[in-house]
Amino acid sequence: MKVKNLKQEIKSILASIGNNFGKDTREYQDAEYYFDILQTVYFYNYNDGKDLLDELKKLLNKLSDKMPELAPDKFSQHYPDVSEMIKYLDKWLSD
Repeated sequence: MKVKNLKQEIKSILASIGNNFGKDTREYQDAEYYFDILQTVYFYNYNDGKDLLDELKKLLNKLSDKMPELAPDKFSQHYPDVSEMIKYLDKWLSD
């Protein structure tokens, strides 16, 4: 399953995190790392990555205090393809 705009949305999320926290911050570097690994897991259906997915969810929740578009209730509106990827991985990696 490949989502056409996934890379664009991930880039947009990282740009927002970079604008709010700076590209040299731990938050930005962690988000970039998690998205890179999870995107690979998603595209190639590797059978690992659940821990990273959980860490990404925690990070997005934490960042949502300063970035409302990352809040769970708004995230799927702002980043529908990334939201779909996370739901897919959550379901697929749980099995």
